[in-house]
This record gives sequence, C-alpha cells and structure tokens, in this order.
Amino acid sequence: MQVSLSIDGVLVVPVEAYTFSITGAVAVATGKSRIYLEGDYVVETVRAAVNTAPTGAALVVDVNRNGTTIYTDQSKRPSIAAGTNSATGNDPAVTALAAGDYLTVDVDQVGSSAAGADLTVTVRVRRAS
Repeated sequence: MQVSLSIDGVLVVPVEAYTFSITGAVAVATGKSRIYLEGDYVVETVRAAVNTAPTGAALVVDVNRNGTTIYTDQSKRPSIAAGTNSATGNDPAVTALAAGDYLTVDVDQVGSSAAGADLTVTVRVRRAS
C-alpha cells in the first residue's frame, strides 16, 4: 500500500532515503554492502558527502542497481571536488527500481593527496505509482 498526502489539492508522495556509509579514510572499492528494495521506486536524487574533503583530485562514487551502474554517462556520477564536502549526481539513466532489486555503491576515485574520509552516499527514492 502506498501512503500519500494531499495538501491544498496537491498530491504529495513521500520520499525515502537509503544510506551507505564508510567510516575513516575512503579507498577505491566496489560495493560490498547491498540494500534490497521491498517495493517499486523511482530514483529522485543521489548525494555523496564526506566529513574530510578530498584534496588533489575529486572523490567519485557510483550507484549500482543489481551490480550495474545507474549512470550510463559516467560524467554524471556524484563527484566531490577537491576541497569540498558534498556533491549530487546528475540525471541517472536508470531511475526505475523494482521490488527485489538491490543497490550498491562503488568508490571509483579518491583524492590524490588526501583521499577524503567518512563518506556517506544517500539515494533518495519515491514509490512508483
């Protein structure tokens, strides 16, 4: 059952968030933690954030559905620029998620002088109608 709310005649669909975290210095790695979905969703946004900013190069992450990137255009992945603490991904090519699918996050690149530390990647989704 999908829960929705109407405010002044406008249908409001709640957004849910799935969060991946890496504590300490970040290293290049493929997603080891899986989050399985219990319903059908549409990806709204992806945000990556670090407590300690990368230096020398950007920190780049990728989100995967069932082991395959949702960013077929790799330039749209969340990329935390050197010296900054957060970034959003732009327009993933794959936004439809089905019950039973799983999400993982890869760290594709880290800062070259300092990798960055305490990474959180949040995937915001809404229930598909």
